[in-house]
Amino acid sequence: MAHIRTQVRDAVEAALKGLPSTAERVFVTRTYPLEHKRLPALLIYILDEQSQPAEMGPGRDIERQMSITVEAIADGRGFDDELDQIAVEVEGALAGSHYLNGLVKELYLQSSNLNLATGRDRGEKRTGVLTLSFTVLAVTPEADPQTAH
Repeated sequence: MAHIRTQVRDAVEAALKGLPSTAERVFVTRTYPLEHKRLPALLIYILDEQSQPAEMGPGRDIERQMSITVEAIADGRGFDDELDQIAVEVEGALAGSHYLNGLVKELYLQSSNLNLATGRDRGEKRTGVLTLSFTVLAVTPEADPQTAH
């Protein structure tokens, strides 16, 4: 089994694959730039986790609050409307995921942020990046960060 963060990332990826706007163009922790032909696309990251014991004493559980980032990237004319449609699909898919099939205790949209970019590597074509930040609460035994409670 994998660390709970890996399981959460994989579950988010599974919940978001096959959406009408992005289809199978969903990538976990992608490090290379995306080409125009691969847009629109989704990128998934877990960049932050805050943990605390759920109770005191040996054999305790750890509450893990993670920030999941889903970046939606689109370019061309009307990309802002396209990104809003992608947000509708992503928010709906994660809300309907039944807490990532029971893997987490809580999942909600914390914030959204739209950035515009004009890059020389894209021939000065405008690109939009909509960052959706979700807060997720998972609980694992202190000695077993692979098993969700």
